[in-house]
Amino acid sequence: MLRKHLLATTTAALSLVCALPALAQESPAPLKVKAVEFTSTPAPATEMEMATGYTRSEAIVTLEDGTKKTFPLSYRVLHRSGDYMKGWYAGLVVDKKGEPIMRTAPDSKGNVAVGPFAAAGADASSMLVIPNAKVDGVKGHTVFLINHLEYDTEGKNADPSKPPVDLYGQLPMAMNLTVLDQDPKTGILTPIKLTNVDFSSVDGLWIPCNGSTTPWMTHLGSEEYEPDARFYENKPLEAMNLYLGTVGKTAAEGGAKPYQYGHLVEVTVQPDGSTKVAKHYAMGRLAFELGDVMADQKTVYYGDDGDDVIRAMFVADKPGDLSAGTLYAAKWVQEQASGFGKAKLQWINLGHATNDEIKAIIDKGTKFSDIFETATAEAVKADPAKHAGFKAIYVYAGTGGKTTTEYLKVKPGMEKAAAFLESRRYAALRGATTEFTKMEGQAHNAADKKLYTVISYIRKSMIDGQNEARPQDDIKLTGDEKDLTCGAVYESTLIGGQKDADGKPISSDWVAADMNALVYGASQPKDAKSGKYDKCDTEKVANPDNVRFSEAMRTLFIGEDSGNHLNNFVWAFNVDTGKLARIFSGPAGGENTGLSVYDNVNGAAYITGNIQHPGATEDLGKYPPEVKDRLRRMVDERGAVGYFSGLPAMVRATPRS
Repeated sequence: MLRKHLLATTTAALSLVCALPALAQESPAPLKVKAVEFTSTPAPATEMEMATGYTRSEAIVTLEDGTKKTFPLSYRVLHRSGDYMKGWYAGLVVDKKGEPIMRTAPDSKGNVAVGPFAAAGADASSMLVIPNAKVDGVKGHTVFLINHLEYDTEGKNADPSKPPVDLYGQLPMAMNLTVLDQDPKTGILTPIKLTNVDFSSVDGLWIPCNGSTTPWMTHLGSEEYEPDARFYENKPLEAMNLYLGTVGKTAAEGGAKPYQYGHLVEVTVQPDGSTKVAKHYAMGRLAFELGDVMADQKTVYYGDDGDDVIRAMFVADKPGDLSAGTLYAAKWVQEQASGFGKAKLQWINLGHATNDEIKAIIDKGTKFSDIFETATAEAVKADPAKHAGFKAIYVYAGTGGKTTTEYLKVKPGMEKAAAFLESRRYAALRGATTEFTKMEGQAHNAADKKLYTVISYIRKSMIDGQNEARPQDDIKLTGDEKDLTCGAVYESTLIGGQKDADGKPISSDWVAADMNALVYGASQPKDAKSGKYDKCDTEKVANPDNVRFSEAMRTLFIGEDSGNHLNNFVWAFNVDTGKLARIFSGPAGGENTGLSVYDNVNGAAYITGNIQHPGATEDLGKYPPEVKDRLRRMVDERGAVGYFSGLPAMVRATPRS
């Protein structure tokens, strides 16, 4: 289906909802609001509802004078994978020269997929307002959208007698830049031009997951599930070799270097519509879900996706400049085991670096074995004196690697390389907590100085009594595992005057001091009236992923990536009333991604939201035949980039101090 739509003409544009600072131009004044409440969209009850995305929610807005206005939401698609738009195809995967990749390297089973490839994995979206923009010599289009293509799902096998090829991690990936026309009366957005962002200056892009819009109006993207440099030390990293034109070569032979990938990526859109790209090597190397920049424009929190991962914080040297700073990892100091847990956080200083310093380490061909000495458990036990300084750690190793107990010791003088290229392993060696599972989205509430962190699935290492071979056990949550596996959103208080674990001041007033469960799921009740196939309560959040906060609406928006809800939902959680409302139901097998909120974009408010891999075999394969066969055939399997329309620009009537 993807191949067919790659050659199709563009589909009708639909819309997204986001909120950005208004331009200095004539546009409707934002409404001054006291409160915003969303009505709930009912869960899908028919096959057609299960197969499509829809919203039936309204925003009930209480104005400064106490009167109320109601605004129906509408979900609109801007483009789907393979759509053709003014000379380019949405989601097209290309090499360093900008040419479509037509063939993958053989996978571990020898399978080869044939292209062209239009990725169905639409992920992060950033809506950027660029004053005085002039695209193709034409003024007036000042709204741009950057969206990630995290991965393609499956491709046609070069051997027609064999099944499709799983393409996850088999291709370099892309970001699309869309120029948008904004109707000044309705706020409806129409795509008028689409291109790929050029990543040739930074050796290509690896598995871009979620992202965010910085306070200075750039896009901060991510590279998730970093290649394990231990595994790829003498093996070719073929996905990125496809991009570089070095297929079959190891890093030592001139092929892709694993340390080139697994970083946060900043994209700046210029007034002429061109882009400038920077990888922020100084911010560490992890399975980045995203980075969220606080209101001080210095402090950044990360999602580190996977099992046995860390919670990290970066404090830049200067506001608005992420090219240099200090990296920290958290220690969970548990205060409560029940109710999804409660803890204080201590911060361990991993070191300070600049982009140039770390890039120089990468460019000279530094390998895993240059950074660490390794040993086996048997060797350490047999001769402890000879192996003094080795420490056992158990962390997510990265793509290709095996998560198991490792005995490591940093080689003399390689501490900076370890901290910023092997951030998770180094954090473990320094004593940071490494038992977090599926740490996903991050968002902040500037008025209340609160941080929201997603733990999408709570399992194994986070549960009391299930630590197994892990050498430390900081997190020990109790409760019904059927509830815990539905995940939670945690809230942290952000404060200043904090010191790190060594007693040195942390140069930020936005340091997370604790973690407390705020919104969480539960197992499906036996008498549930909806969600026939759901394992987690259909009327509660299940396996949250994307989160974004609206200052004007006082609402935390939550998008799901759940294997426990057949249809993934987007929720609106009012932080003042505690009310939770479902505002969108996605098609079966699809993940709700690209969630961002913009309170004022030239007189309109938007919530962006994408649909990733709808109808995916991996997601629907575990369901009974009426779902994995019949229902799946009803789903449009192209990824969608879109938004919620219908909201006016808003500002808080009485800003909170």
